[in-house]
Amino acid sequence: MDLTLADFVLFVLLGVFVLVPFLAVVSRTLHARAEKRSLANRVICRLCLHAFEDASHVKTVDCPICGATNEKGRSRRLG
Repeated sequence: MDLTLADFVLFVLLGVFVLVPFLAVVSRTLHARAEKRSLANRVICRLCLHAFEDASHVKTVDCPICGATNEKGRSRRLG
C-alpha cells in the first residue's frame, strides 16, 4: 500500500477533527467537576456576606472576617 502525500494530509486532518472535539469535551468535564467541588466548599457569611471556602466536614463554621457562626450546606437560611 502506497501512502501518498495527499492521503497522509487527509489522515492527519481527519485525526485532528476527531481529536480536538474529544479533548474539548474532556476538558469541559474536568473543569465542571472542579467547579462543582469548589462550590461545595464555598460558604457565604449570613451577616457580612463574605464568601470563603471551608473544606472541613463540620456543620458550622466561623466567618474569618466577622466571626459569625454559619451553617454549611443547602439548608442554611439567610437573614
